[in-house]
Amino acid sequence: MTTEGVWGKGVHGKGACKYPAWCQMEEALDSYQQDRKAYLETEAKNLGPEGERQVQQFNRAADSLVKGVQALAGVGLVECLRETFISLSHDSPLAQSPQLLEEHVCITFGWEAMGMLSTARERFWELLLFVKDRKPSPKAKAFMQRVARCYLFGFDAECVVMCRAVLDREFDAEIPCDDVVTWWRTTDKGKKGKPAPFNLCGRIQAAFHVGRIDKVVRDAADKVRNDGNDAVHKTPSISNSLDYIRKTVQVLDALHQGTR
Repeated sequence: MTTEGVWGKGVHGKGACKYPAWCQMEEALDSYQQDRKAYLETEAKNLGPEGERQVQQFNRAADSLVKGVQALAGVGLVECLRETFISLSHDSPLAQSPQLLEEHVCITFGWEAMGMLSTARERFWELLLFVKDRKPSPKAKAFMQRVARCYLFGFDAECVVMCRAVLDREFDAEIPCDDVVTWWRTTDKGKKGKPAPFNLCGRIQAAFHVGRIDKVVRDAADKVRNDGNDAVHKTPSISNSLDYIRKTVQVLDALHQGTR
């Protein structure tokens, strides 16, 4: 597609793009993929009866390799590496250069990146609406700067884990052990002399007990804590992490409302 075909005359004669950037990127990637497919089909014919089988084996092994590296699955990764190296052995004409494997990886990750771009386009506006009227505390602002990229590109489980980690650090810094002990002595277990929990759960309850946060904020912190634990130890089913970001900002603002 020529520059003239992409750009036209817009309002007041200014240049106006007929095709969004993401459309042009998808078209370029699809064209590259189709050209490569045509090249491999030609090579398969030149290789004789075994050519098609070798190309299929190569593509299957390359797919397995990419998926294995992404999943970091130990045994599966070893198996797909072995299959890939067999496909790329010196006996195969496909193995004359690592370029074919590199091209395959680029195409695979290219389509994944396009999916992430689509997610980022949608979430950009959601995040913009969330932050436009807020005046967050310095701690909340620093947190949002770190978590924004994870959210924009769809790393929802990682977002929730980050939210929990931030709360863990902030409660540890803001709620002293003495406050935990004060709260713990009012509980049944504390009255029986059992040791106080100086973990995130204990510090959240202590913060509520001494008046640093109210019930709404305490519940928000507990939600992030519980779901953050699940995101680390289980297979999470989180489709959108913006609510966890909201809750984390809410808690950080409450903890630091006297230090703005």
